[in-house]
Amino acid sequence: MKEGEQKTIKEVVGEAIGIRGFSVERLSSLTDVPERYLKAIFNEEPEQLPALPYVRGYLIKIAEVLNLDGDELWQVYKKNLNLKTSGEADKLPQNRFALKRFKKRNLIFAILGIFVIIFLFFKAGQFLGAPSLEINNPSADNFITDISFIELRGLVDPQDKLMVNNEEIPTDKNGYFQKEFTLEPGINSIEFKVKRLLGKEVIITRKVIYQQQ
Repeated sequence: MKEGEQKTIKEVVGEAIGIRGFSVERLSSLTDVPERYLKAIFNEEPEQLPALPYVRGYLIKIAEVLNLDGDELWQVYKKNLNLKTSGEADKLPQNRFALKRFKKRNLIFAILGIFVIIFLFFKAGQFLGAPSLEINNPSADNFITDISFIELRGLVDPQDKLMVNNEEIPTDKNGYFQKEFTLEPGINSIEFKVKRLLGKEVIITRKVIYQQQ
């Protein structure tokens, strides 16, 4: 192309196509540029085309197949349409960046979700399931004594809640508990109830018989 000569993109590419005997369909096949984009380029219909960086890539592919100068063909295209080479027109579509950010955010949430699941898997026993309750004294049901009180002793998980006859009983850091319980003459029913936060509760009832001397 001679310096100063003003030709349209359609004229430049049309001449090269005519020399090689290509059709638009053939050119699309050789360049992998969709026919609709080729026609939009030739007809100078930018509204039918993607962002400028993609159009430039298409023109370079076309130039390679038609043995033209890709950069010069790009300059012809810009002059024909009086487009800027920088600014908003040159940016890739914002939704593409938004999609990348969306995928990245989802990946972060997925990783966090995996860590939460792993954590809950190993910690589930502390919140779910049936708690343990070991009563050392009285060691058996229908325990008989001639003393007016009994020292209740046993072991539970320190994270579980222990109630004795609806009174909360504290435990030490290992879960051991000890409480003095006053007996009434006759049969005394003592209910031990231990409850896990989100799990089940275990109830054991022991009867202690106080026989006055």
